[in-house]
Amino acid sequence: MICDEAEEYRPLDISTVTYFDHGAGQMINYTGTPGVFLYKDRHFELDMELRIVYWPSMTEPTPDHILLPVSLKDLIDVVVLAPKSTLGDLREVWNALRKVGLDNIPVQYSRDDREFME
Repeated sequence: MICDEAEEYRPLDISTVTYFDHGAGQMINYTGTPGVFLYKDRHFELDMELRIVYWPSMTEPTPDHILLPVSLKDLIDVVVLAPKSTLGDLREVWNALRKVGLDNIPVQYSRDDREFME
C-alpha cells in the first residue's frame, strides 16, 4: 500500500472522496464529523480523488509535519492537462516527468479538448 512504511504515523485514513450532487438537492453535513474532508460536489468526480488524512492523537504530541515515503509511480495513472493547453505545455509536462523518472506516465489533453479534436 502507498503508506505501508508510515506505520509510526498512525492513525492515517486513506479513503476515496465521496461525490454529492448539490444541484439535485443532496446535502453534505459539514458539522460534527472529520469525514467532511472526504466529500466534494459531483462536478469534481472526474478527479477520482484519494485523500490521506492524518488524525492526530489528543494525548500524544503532534508533529509539525509528517513525511510519508510514497512512490509517485503508484499514485499517478495519467496527467491530464488543463483545457486549452498548448503543445508547448504538453512538452513541458513531458520534460518535467522525464526529469524525475516518471516518463512512462501518459499525458493527455483535457476531456474538453479531446472532444473538440474528434
